[in-house]
Amino acid sequence: MPGRINEQDVQALRDRADIVAVVGDYTALTRAGTRLKGLCPLHAEKTPSFTVDPQRRWWHCFGCNEGGDVYDFLMKVEALAFPEAVERLARAVGHELRYEELSPGQRKALGRRTRLSEALAEAAAFYRDALASPAGGPARDYLAGRGVDTDAAGAFGLGWAPDSWDALSRHLLARGFTPAEALDAGLSSQGKRGLVDRFRGRVIFPIADPGGRDVIAFGGRLVPGLDLQTAMRDGTPPKYVNSPETEVYRKSRTLYGLNHARAEIQRRQTVLVVEGYMDVIGLHLAGHRNAVATCGTALTAEHFALLERHASRVILALDADDAGFAAADKARGLAEQAGIREVAVLPLPPGQDPADLSRQGPDAVAAALRGVVTAVEFQIAQLLRTADTSTPEGQVDAYRRTFPLLGAIGDRFLRYRYIRDVVAPMVRLNADLIERDLDAAAPATPGGAGAPAAPASAAAPSRPGDVGTPQRDPQMALERTVLQAALQRPDLLPDTWQEVTAEDFRAPASRQLFTALTAARTAALEEVLELLPDDDARRRVRALALSDLPLQTAAHVDESLARLRAAAVERRIADLRDRLGRVHAAADEHRDLSAALLSLQLRRRALLAGRTA
Repeated sequence: MPGRINEQDVQALRDRADIVAVVGDYTALTRAGTRLKGLCPLHAEKTPSFTVDPQRRWWHCFGCNEGGDVYDFLMKVEALAFPEAVERLARAVGHELRYEELSPGQRKALGRRTRLSEALAEAAAFYRDALASPAGGPARDYLAGRGVDTDAAGAFGLGWAPDSWDALSRHLLARGFTPAEALDAGLSSQGKRGLVDRFRGRVIFPIADPGGRDVIAFGGRLVPGLDLQTAMRDGTPPKYVNSPETEVYRKSRTLYGLNHARAEIQRRQTVLVVEGYMDVIGLHLAGHRNAVATCGTALTAEHFALLERHASRVILALDADDAGFAAADKARGLAEQAGIREVAVLPLPPGQDPADLSRQGPDAVAAALRGVVTAVEFQIAQLLRTADTSTPEGQVDAYRRTFPLLGAIGDRFLRYRYIRDVVAPMVRLNADLIERDLDAAAPATPGGAGAPAAPASAAAPSRPGDVGTPQRDPQMALERTVLQAALQRPDLLPDTWQEVTAEDFRAPASRQLFTALTAARTAALEEVLELLPDDDARRRVRALALSDLPLQTAAHVDESLARLRAAAVERRIADLRDRLGRVHAAADEHRDLSAALLSLQLRRRALLAGRTA
């Protein structure tokens, strides 16, 4: 594992990379003037809103409002961390990266982790070779019976752990690894006569880090009906054996298949969480490549924090029973803490798991996914599944079962939707009456369950001068046009641009961009963006820089600039008139203000006539 990437290499690679070629691997681009356009690979759309500027080496999507440089694109489309994006691009273009020197302590710790990663990589190769060998026949037959052919097994790196006490351990020692390294990597355990393989006579599922660069652990499954030569004498061997936690592997922070799924998760903004390795593989083979699984543990807060980086919606595949209800309840709390917008549930048919659905074909999976409900809907259904609504008493008892669940929903409008659309039809009673009964049972408190919340449709008002979106205000449109010309065609700006000040702009966002433009040493977009205060401002300005420019001649730019300055003078005139109305006509201040007003009126007339005053 290397140290920090040399900053000069990061910049050199950014300058060298062909952003059109990189983006072209993910979406078809067509020429549109000096730019290229295509369908956004980050979200589903029918009309192209994704724009690439090859000269500036920037991209922006006007549909999802994402944008940036070539690194930002790879980070978004492949859900990579920044160092991973740099390394991915370097491999693609054949650029050899340099890494900063580490301290002796860092180098020692890094060396230890590197040796563990190398041991795990060697084990993965050993298991793959074993699967292809004659001894791996039972494992290949099992996988084929589950719909996993040779190509799919290769794509997921599946393997076979020989039914031997120490085949892998001896292999690792022969490759130069020490017994301590085999133990620390979780590949071997200490027996009375030496090292003993942890995985024996099992189909092997390698677990990779989110970037897919390193194998960090393994899961092993017994082949049904195969009698193990190495089975322990003190009981039936478990169906699954998983790697222990190590220096490079933490179950609570790891999701199986995330390295394969994260690009699709990012595109759909939805992740499907299942339980088993074969569930993930089956769903991927059925065309649903946004599936991941926990590694022998329940979902944790760390899992949700990991998922929040990639998706706003999590679907859980759960059994429709008490255990599923509890899992949905816990997941909703953890998701809320992580900032995930929605938790939904794929109710599993009795006795079936996602792998069973996958073997029935893509249509069966698609049909099951059409039955996805929100976690709250799923929980309401579980609460009412045994309710007797044949009598008035039973109906009232049934809907009151949902009160603890509904009362915990802070958004009053959302709570009412669940009452109206889910509970009321199931108990065949009026939704308003149920809501009033709930309010009486748990009175509203400020900020509590009954507190009203803004409806989802009440979107936040757009900020004045939001240069990333069209404006209805003529002044805002004028400011946008002038700033867009300054960003895209500074060669068209007249000499009077030097006389423009921040006060000529009314919107704070416009003033902010103008200040950055005048402070930048050059007209390069990168320098302007660096002078902006936050990512939101940079996103808006990047969109403006890649929007179609309506002004194509110096005369048009000159005219717009004159109208901008004249509008600023008009605002000052209005202010002076207001002040004049509050000053006595005989006062000296009145004469001074009148003279200033006349001067401003002449200046406005000159600007609109195309002359400078």
